[in-house]
Amino acid sequence: MNPCTLHAVMPALKQTVPRSKAARFNEIVNILIRNDFWGLLRTMMTGKGERAGQDPAPVRLRRTLEELGPSFIKIGQLLATRPDLVPAPYVEELKKLYDKTTPSTHPAIREVLRAELGRDPGEVFLSFEPTALASASVGQVHRARLRDGTDVAVKIQHPGIEEAMLLDFRILRGLVTFIEKTFAASRVWQPTDHLDEVRAMLGRELDYRYEMRNTQRIRDDFRHDPTVHIPKMFDEHCTKRVLVMEFVDGIKFSRVDAPSMRGIDRKNVARIVTHAMAKQIFVHRLFHADPSPGNLLVLASNKVAFLDFGAVGIVTERRTKAILNLITSIAKGDTEATAEAVVDLCEQRGEYDPKRFANDIERIVDFFEREEVSVADPRMIEMIVSLAKGHNMLLPPDFMLITRALFQFDGFCRELDPDYELVAVLEPVVGEMMWKNLSSPKMQKELLEDTLGEMLRFGRTFPHALNRLVRRVERNELSTRIEVAGLEGLKRSQGRSALKLSFTGIMAALIVGLGIVYASPGPETRVAPFLFAAGAVVIAWAIVLVLWSESFKGNRE
Repeated sequence: MNPCTLHAVMPALKQTVPRSKAARFNEIVNILIRNDFWGLLRTMMTGKGERAGQDPAPVRLRRTLEELGPSFIKIGQLLATRPDLVPAPYVEELKKLYDKTTPSTHPAIREVLRAELGRDPGEVFLSFEPTALASASVGQVHRARLRDGTDVAVKIQHPGIEEAMLLDFRILRGLVTFIEKTFAASRVWQPTDHLDEVRAMLGRELDYRYEMRNTQRIRDDFRHDPTVHIPKMFDEHCTKRVLVMEFVDGIKFSRVDAPSMRGIDRKNVARIVTHAMAKQIFVHRLFHADPSPGNLLVLASNKVAFLDFGAVGIVTERRTKAILNLITSIAKGDTEATAEAVVDLCEQRGEYDPKRFANDIERIVDFFEREEVSVADPRMIEMIVSLAKGHNMLLPPDFMLITRALFQFDGFCRELDPDYELVAVLEPVVGEMMWKNLSSPKMQKELLEDTLGEMLRFGRTFPHALNRLVRRVERNELSTRIEVAGLEGLKRSQGRSALKLSFTGIMAALIVGLGIVYASPGPETRVAPFLFAAGAVVIAWAIVLVLWSESFKGNRE
């Protein structure tokens, strides 16, 4: 929800708290009956049952959720991010769910402020605009000014909304439990687990302190980046139901054709947004899960602002590497690397045919190259989802969250720059990440450990192999078992072993040297000479390898 721009007011949603669980249950049942939900459910499950002149099932589902209220709208919004669970037509329709409501009255909002701040709002704010800038299903935003003259945006939760949503989820939990016990087939969809996921997400959204901490952490992540602005939080005035943040004035990304965008370097703005999102996802691993045009502002040709961190994604380092490998592998047209990335990303739920899997991977890569689509194109995501389903693989939830975020900012970046290509713009960030990984002490330590481990394994096995060879010579077995291929193999084996041992030693020395250079004062003046020397050593050793191989070849001949 953008606190800086007035949204059009949409039809009001029910936000009153029912007097009892029974009353709300009765209300839900009446709405479901009025919308012929059982017929809708039959159509959704079988694809049949739609009557002539009736709206399509996805439209009827979306309207039913809207009428049921904020809790059900949140469920629909989550389902819109899960094309691995919901058919594409439903995903597209659920994206249209209203997220803007008629705001609560000003007296009601003042009561919330008084209860949360523990004093009269006039003691905190020098001025407070009674008209809301924006209103969504959970809360609304007002512009205000603190006593010190600082302009702020104040996000306030609708009165009674938490109680109403929690009551809905208690009812839903009972219904879902009944369905799982009654219809065994429904357990495949894990409705209870998904409902718990929505409940946890909603719990975070209903506690504005969670959003405050997210914003502060991401603001800290970008503290040295002059191209990205994250609003400052006034945590002394932030509570569970009230959020006070810096007011940011800029041009919404949803108004890319507005006259105010004249003079703005749109290509550069698209690049800045892409790099900022890539850093959030693949470097910081805490990212804006809803980078819609309404949540981003253009401040200048070289600066953008991200707003509203109520919905964020958190992803592990291993998962980010797997997703990044998948994106870059598809972009390069590397089918083998793409297959490896998919297998690494997914949880295997059963057997699969490797040959058929490889063929399906080839079709995805071929579609990408032939149609010249973006990696974040919904058709590409749908193909990957279908691939996983068809081969008993389960994609992780954060994959859908990341791809949804990629698709969102990929879409409006293309509006800013018609020549925009996601992977091409990502390349500098990917290169920077790879270099940082390679030059980090952690990665150097891992490389050194691997190299030393390889040397130790070779040192353990070589004496045993040599001793076995001597015993065979003593038993005069070479004449029959090594005369044709054994001795020649021994030569090659010894040569390869010597090369392997010496090359391993050289690489270990180079890695240790690189670590010493980076650990020394003023590494920026020493890295280039060291890398030049290291490159010269490697090239010289490559020449030795060629000459040695020719020598062995001559000996064999």
